[in-house]
Parts: sequence; C-alpha cells; structure tokens
Amino acid sequence: MRLRTLPLLSLAALAIGSSCARFPDTGDSGELVRLSFTLQFDREINRSYVYVVALNPSTQDTPTTTGPIPVIAPPWGNGFVAGQATHFVGFNFLVPGQFNLYRFRDTNLNEYEFVGVPLLADDVLPGTNRLRFEISINQLARTTAEAEAFRSLQINLLAMDRVPQSGTSKVWEALGDGRLPSQINSPITVSLRNSRTYTNSTFFDLEPRNDVADPDLDLVDFVVEVRRN
Repeated sequence: MRLRTLPLLSLAALAIGSSCARFPDTGDSGELVRLSFTLQFDREINRSYVYVVALNPSTQDTPTTTGPIPVIAPPWGNGFVAGQATHFVGFNFLVPGQFNLYRFRDTNLNEYEFVGVPLLADDVLPGTNRLRFEISINQLARTTAEAEAFRSLQINLLAMDRVPQSGTSKVWEALGDGRLPSQINSPITVSLRNSRTYTNSTFFDLEPRNDVADPDLDLVDFVVEVRRN
C-alpha cells in the first residue's frame, strides 16, 4: 500500500485505488466487539467539508494517553488530528461508499494508509444531517490476540471546512466546547469490556450546540454503541 502525507481531501484517490481491500488483514474474521457511531449535526452534511472519527484503542481501562485531539492552528501537521490515534474513519462524498477506514503509520500521524471500509454505513443523501457507520474492533488490530487485549477506546469526533497545509486558520468542530480553551482537547473513552450505549448525556452534555458558527459543522449529538459478541 502507498503511504499518504497528503491533505485529507485527497483521500478519494487513495480509496479508489485500494477499493478491493474491504477489511484490514487481522488474520482472523472472528468478530469480538462491534462499534456503532452516530453523529448528528445542526444542519446538513456539507459535501465540501471534512468529517472524521479519530480512534485510539488501548490495553488500559483508563488510558493515560491524551488520545486524539483536533488540529486548530499552525503548525498544521496532517491538518486534522494530533495527540494519539491509530486509526480514523473519514467521510467524503467523492469516495465510493463515502466512508473509509485508515491506519496511521507513524506516531506523528503524518503517514496513513487505507485499510478497509466500515461493516455497515448509512447512505448520506443531500440534506441529511446525520452520519452513521459500524466497525469491528478487529479492524483496528493486526491480529485477534491484539484485538482481545484492547480494553478501551479513545474517540474524538472532528469536522472542519478544510484540511490546511498552509494559511493561518480553519473553521473546526471537535468534542467539547470549542469556545473554551479548557475544553478544546476533550476526547471520550469508552469501555470495550461490556456492551453499552454512550451518548452526549453520558458525558454530561460534553458537546454543546452553537460552539461553532457554521451549522454544517456544529455537532449537536452523538451515540457510540459497544456490542460484545
């Protein structure tokens, strides 16, 4: 697979070139945990914008790592996520299937590769304000043993008008109140050891309305469902 250090808006070409690979090579198809993600925005999903679910599985119940956090100012790095993340699901209207799963190849998060697609994903039609997809924890591991060792998952939900490599600003959304510096880096952690549904209210309404002016970027609610087999 070819590595990418390009802006996320260029992921369409990568996905098309690798569309024959539906799942990462885990060595075993036995599914351990199914994860369902639902993101609801104030208005509609904008075909010119970028929407990302950043993921960082951990072998700890309570990870000590920061987890995935938004990139909001220079130096831009990859332009969309910093901190700790191993994978992300990117949404793009131009990509067949619209949703694709990528794996980072370095700890600086500058190199990533296409590894597959979600197991299920709702079609996103014009005017829709919701993104929904499902993946397996096996898709975030190279082996079944590695997947079995995961105990929790750090998550951040990101949206932005562009993935900058230059310039001085972008309009962005992430978990937490983006108007408050103390809440900009606010990924959530969900347990993988038990079946449970996590919502915005589970985290004491971590994500408020109107913390970003653009309603196409304004995340207003989310659901993460963990289902153990």
